[in-house]
Amino acid sequence: MVLFIGCIGQSQAEEFIVLGERSAFSGPSAGLGVEVWRGEFAALSTVNDAGGVEGKKIRLVLVDDRYEPDAAVVAARELIEKRNIFALFGGVGTPTIVRVLPLLEQYRQQGLFQFSNFTGAQAQREPPYEKYVFNVRASYRQEIAAVVKVFVALGRKKIGLFVQDDAYGASGKDGAVRALQDRGLKVVAETKYPRGQGFSTSNLEQVSALKSAGVDAIIAVGAYAACGGLIRDVRMSKWDVPIHNVSFVGADQLLDVLHEFEKTSGQVITSNLITTQVVPSYLDLNIPFVREYRAAMDRYHPTVPAEAGDRSYQPSRPYSFGSLEGYLNVRVFIEVLRRAGKDPTRSAFYEAAERMGRFDLGLGVPLEFSPRRHQALDEVWLTRATASGWSPKMVTF
Repeated sequence: MVLFIGCIGQSQAEEFIVLGERSAFSGPSAGLGVEVWRGEFAALSTVNDAGGVEGKKIRLVLVDDRYEPDAAVVAARELIEKRNIFALFGGVGTPTIVRVLPLLEQYRQQGLFQFSNFTGAQAQREPPYEKYVFNVRASYRQEIAAVVKVFVALGRKKIGLFVQDDAYGASGKDGAVRALQDRGLKVVAETKYPRGQGFSTSNLEQVSALKSAGVDAIIAVGAYAACGGLIRDVRMSKWDVPIHNVSFVGADQLLDVLHEFEKTSGQVITSNLITTQVVPSYLDLNIPFVREYRAAMDRYHPTVPAEAGDRSYQPSRPYSFGSLEGYLNVRVFIEVLRRAGKDPTRSAFYEAAERMGRFDLGLGVPLEFSPRRHQALDEVWLTRATASGWSPKMVTF
């Protein structure tokens, strides 16, 4: 069942700019959707409590699609046709967004667009759909190119893959193949797992295949539960090969499941782990935007959405990479909205976005939108796992 919440009538819609978000608020990937929403909530609460934008407040209508493609299509169609939304906003995942993209083309005459999504996949960055989407984050190709550069520089050239068996995993594999080809290399082994796999599932077959191929570094393209299970099985097999995860994994949730296993087993399994991020560290108080984000999170203390989800995921820390990304997505949207006029239409917002050029939010790097550029950021930050969390300081392997 798809649950729709926060729905409003036409009279109420006139007082608000209504955004519709279908995302993962239940199931094994709930931590991804919840964390992104936490940052969105803090950012929206901040702007609404200050009076909104040109006197209009922003309301976010939530839908739990459970990170399931069929549910995502049903949810998006309902939001578009019955919930008076200004735009589709946020959301989690590649397999879900690729099913929703044709709806954007279907409703192109109404000027419908998608703003931000928690995925670095290529589908919404390339024809025919790139003109209907404004991305904020860097792509998976950019993330994987960054880590391949590090691995190769350290002499790690026999790269193996552990990928989710769907459009997300395929996008990550494509990024790895391209990055390695640029250096005259190939993927030496590829393993897969089904979407929705939990932490407890064994990955010994995949570990054996990677090990037998002589892999000296692994790139994992998946969600935190399954990737955590891979890391557990690799380390329990006494193999200390470096393992990289792309940002979508949910780095903080990944460490939570790994540290919990370490507590109960007495085994250390968090060595030699790298995650690429598309936002800076939420620990870096030298960055003005990070200080702003933390102040908003401290003020509003968002936990889980009261209106959606199954409460299977409960945040374990006040800050996270996911919530920082959600906060950033809203702040970028607001920056465009302020330039779209007093009573913005979809077309006015779209035109304002393409006129943005370079702009600064105190992130430490510039953002940019233009008619030929619908992705605001290209920056990739590398982090490594430590006993206390993710550190931006890299080490050799």
